[in-house]
Amino acid sequence: MPSAVRRLPLAEPDRAVREFAAIIGELRDAPAGAAADLEALAAEAIDAARRDGAFLMAVVAPADADPALLIGVPLAVPPTWDTTTVDGVRDAVEDVGGPDVRRTVVIDSPIGPAVVAQRVPGIEQARAGLPLTLQLQAFIPEPGSGRMLLLTLTAPSQRGWPSHQALFAALVGSASPTTSPVDQPAPPPPTTRRPRPHPADDDSYEHHTYQL
Repeated sequence: MPSAVRRLPLAEPDRAVREFAAIIGELRDAPAGAAADLEALAAEAIDAARRDGAFLMAVVAPADADPALLIGVPLAVPPTWDTTTVDGVRDAVEDVGGPDVRRTVVIDSPIGPAVVAQRVPGIEQARAGLPLTLQLQAFIPEPGSGRMLLLTLTAPSQRGWPSHQALFAALVGSASPTTSPVDQPAPPPPTTRRPRPHPADDDSYEHHTYQL
């Protein structure tokens, strides 16, 4: 992974909490006395990611951008992955993904087309009291595995958003038949779910950045 991406060891929850707390403290320039509060915050984030079946969690902190979270979750893939399927996924995201979905694109990779959606909050999210975070989401097929990867990058502000977009596109476009863009050969069994609108009380990792 690029040096701006700091991956957390989700398979070792206690270690992941310590490392995430240390990263948050570093990014905030927090005093030594804040360690306990930061570990509690980190534990909440790690627990939420694991509860949602995530196999990847990383802090993305380009020098010219505010830090963001990158999450990877396995999903069940349709029986075939072709132009018709890709168009169907794009339509589903645009139809039921919520009003913050501003644009969807297709990025070609060596393992096939990946659907990428950009979420930008607007007046609808402000009125609903939802976190005003920016997101990129990618649906990436893994041929022959029966699953696809849902990558979600969540940023708390627009500062450095072009850098986040470029890095995310590079990760998605780097997928190959032998190496996933996140270098994770065996994620947990996929879940079957359809992109959906998010209620105001949704506490999943996808809708806030845990005050990075």
